Amino acid sequence: DMLKHARDLGYEYLGFSEHNPSTSNHTKNQIYSILAGRKEKIEQLSESIKNVHIINLLEVDILPNGQLAIDGKAFNYIEGAIVSIHSDFRTPRDEMTKRVLNGLSHPKARIFAHPSGRLINQRDGYDLDWDKLFDFALKNNKAIEINAWPTRVDLTDQLIFEARKLGVKFVIDTDAHATYQMDNMFYGVSVARRGWCTPANILNTLPYDEFYKWLTG
Repeated sequence: DMLKHARDLGYEYLGFSEHNPSTSNHTKNQIYSILAGRKEKIEQLSESIKNVHIINLLEVDILPNGQLAIDGKAFNYIEGAIVSIHSDFRTPRDEMTKRVLNGLSHPKARIFAHPSGRLINQRDGYDLDWDKLFDFALKNNKAIEINAWPTRVDLTDQLIFEARKLGVKFVIDTDAHATYQMDNMFYGVSVARRGWCTPANILNTLPYDEFYKWLTG
């Protein structure tokens, strides 16, 4: 359904990026099996639906120790990872920054998701050294997510403006968990514009071949 809607929206490609399988509820072999089955399903869809390219991504937790929630073998089943924080939000600034940079250092970790962790009127974000994060992203060719979910719109326009001035690149996505939520893209584009972004600042405005080369390069 999402692929059909992507076609209706005029998209050239769509990335699927479910969360990594729970490490507390699955053995390593079960995780490998889940990801292998998912990879096979995506390949089957790619064969049957030719007008929208599918990119096999995964959203992977950055653990409190800075390690990623899946091991090296599991990464063989995906094309790229979106990494993110989902726990221990009250970690001190320097420790949290070190945690994020360590997780983002993995070669397949290409995008840092919902970077501040805020939920509007629900939760404050965690504290990061934004200068260090933006410098790391720029030097290591990593992208920062602009999350279009209406209660996130994360990064904020001010931080987008600062990162853009430095040359940091972004990916705008909807965080959609259902097909109709793909229409949230409007909010992500709006906050990117408030940060003075143009298509040149947004990696997923690139044609598929160029975006895929960046993702896997």
